[in-house]
Amino acid sequence: MQDNSSHSRESASAGDDPLGIDKLTVDYDYLLYKMRDYVQSIQLDTTELCKKQNEVMVNGIIENTIDKNIAKFKELLEKCDTLENHYEMLNQLAIITDTFKERIAEAVNNYNSLKKGASKSK
Repeated sequence: MQDNSSHSRESASAGDDPLGIDKLTVDYDYLLYKMRDYVQSIQLDTTELCKKQNEVMVNGIIENTIDKNIAKFKELLEKCDTLENHYEMLNQLAIITDTFKERIAEAVNNYNSLKKGASKSK
């Protein structure tokens, strides 16, 4: 008798839904659920990847940019130091040329004095 009752339930189910619309609805709802779950999974993975990429950009690129800028500033400071040294050299040359004029004038005076002294002794 069990066979008849289970068979009668199946035929009642089939009789209630001879085209399988209820099963199709359940399958459709399950498919939508799986699709939503899949989309959420993709969204989480994408968000995580974007966060990681952002960290790489912020920590990597900006850090590299900062390091490059610091290196460039150090180069500029070295160039400024070199330029300052050149100005010091120019100042030293100016001092040397100023004293050189005085020494030339003194040498000319000494020469003239010697020349006069040599002329007097003749």
